[in-house]
Amino acid sequence: MTFSRRDWLRTALFGTVAATTGPALAQSPRVSMSAALGTLGLEAAQFGLRPGATEDQSRALQAALAEAVKREAPLLVAPGRYRIANVVLPENARLIGVPGATQFIAAQAGSLLLARRIKRAAISGIMLDGLDIKLDQRIGLLNIDDVLDVSISDCEFANAGSVGLTLNRAAGRIERNRFRSMRDSALFSFDSRGLSIEGNTVEDCGNNGIQLWRGQAGDDQSLIRGNRLNRIRNDAGGDGPYGNGISLFRAGGVVVEGNTLRDCALTFIRNNSGSNVQILGNQGRRCGETALYSEFAFEGAIIAGNLVEDCAQGVSITNLDHGGRLAVLANNIIRNAQKGLAPKGKILAGGAGLHVEAEAAVTGNVVENASDVGITLGWSWAMRNLVATGNVVRRTGIGISVSLVPKERNALIANNVISEVKIGAVVGTAFGKVVTGDLTRGEDKRAAGIRVEGNSVG
Repeated sequence: MTFSRRDWLRTALFGTVAATTGPALAQSPRVSMSAALGTLGLEAAQFGLRPGATEDQSRALQAALAEAVKREAPLLVAPGRYRIANVVLPENARLIGVPGATQFIAAQAGSLLLARRIKRAAISGIMLDGLDIKLDQRIGLLNIDDVLDVSISDCEFANAGSVGLTLNRAAGRIERNRFRSMRDSALFSFDSRGLSIEGNTVEDCGNNGIQLWRGQAGDDQSLIRGNRLNRIRNDAGGDGPYGNGISLFRAGGVVVEGNTLRDCALTFIRNNSGSNVQILGNQGRRCGETALYSEFAFEGAIIAGNLVEDCAQGVSITNLDHGGRLAVLANNIIRNAQKGLAPKGKILAGGAGLHVEAEAAVTGNVVENASDVGITLGWSWAMRNLVATGNVVRRTGIGISVSLVPKERNALIANNVISEVKIGAVVGTAFGKVVTGDLTRGEDKRAAGIRVEGNSVG
C-alpha cells in the first residue's frame, strides 16, 4: 500500500483511521480521505507550498495562514522541507505539521516564525532549523511578543544561531518540544505573564537551557516542570549569568519541579532575586559550581526533595548583604560536593553540601562526601536566625560550621546525625577558619547565642 501526503497528515494527527474515526469511517469506502481532512483544516499545498522546493516559500506560507485564519481552520503542512523566513502568525493561527517530518528551514538570517500583539496562536508538530546561522542575542527561531495565549507543542528547534524560542510578555503552554544545538539558550522568556514549560527536552546549549528573566522583580507565576536538560555550556564565561540549566532572574512565584539535569557548566537551577520560588523534586548530576542556588535580593525560597550528585557545592541560599533571606531547605540528598575549579575559574571553590544565611530552616537533609563542610550556617557577618535539625552528615571535613563573626547570634543545631568527620562535628568559624573546638563536646564562650544539643556523633 502506498501513502499519499494526505495519508501522512491523517496518520500523524490521529494515528490510524480505524482507531480515531470509528467503525463507520474506517469501513465505509464512500468517505474519502479528502473529505476527512477537510474537516480538520486546510492543506498548505493548496496555496502553493511545495516540500523540497529550493526557493523561499515564505509568501506562500503567509498567504496560506491568512486564508486558514479567515476560514477559522487549522493550516496543515505535509512532511517535507520548506525554506522560510520572517513569517508572521496572524490572530488565531493554528499551524500543524507532522512531528519530525514537517521541517521549516532558515531561508536567511533571522527568525523563521513570529507572533506579535495578538491574543492567541498555536503551533504543533513543526521542526524549525536555523542552520546555525549566527543571530543577534536573544533572537529566536520563533519569536513571540505580547501574545496572551500561545501553545507550542511537539515541535523541534535545532541549530539556532542564538535562541530556539524567545517569548516577550507572553503567556501560555510550551509542552513536549525538543531543543538541540543552540548557540545561546533553548528558551528565553522576558516579563512572562505566566507560562507552563513542561515535558520538554533541551540538549547542547552554549550558555543556558531555560531562562525566565524580568526587567524588574515581579510575580511571574510560571511553572517549569518535568523537563530534561543535558549538556549546558558556559561559552560566554562569567561567574553566574551563563552556564545554567534553568535560570531565573527577578522572576517571583515560579515553581521548578521534577526536572532532570545533567552536565551543566555552572548550576542546575539558579534563582537570582526571585521571591517565593519553589525548587522541588529535581534531580541533577555533574555541574561545575553550586547545583541549586537562591541568591541576591530574594525573600522566600523552598528547596526541597531534590537529589544532587557530583557538584562543586550542593545548595546555596545566600546574599543577606543584598536582602536574600527566608528559606526552607528540606529533605534533599547531596552527594559528592567537591571543591574544585569552576569552568574558566582560577580559584578553588565549593566543597560544601548546604549553605544558608538568614531566617532559614535546614531539616531532614542527607549530605555525604562533601570535601570541606556538610552544612554551613552563615558566612562572615551574614548569619541570622538559623535552624539545623534532623540532618544526616557523613564523610566530610567539618560536619556543621556556624559563623561567629556577627555580634548577635541566634542558631539552633540539634538532633543531627554526624559521622566520619575529620575536623569536628559542629564548629564555630570566622571567615571560614575554625575558631572553636567541637561544640558537640562542650560549650565554648566564643559561641554565645549558638545552641547545640542532642546531636549523635559517630
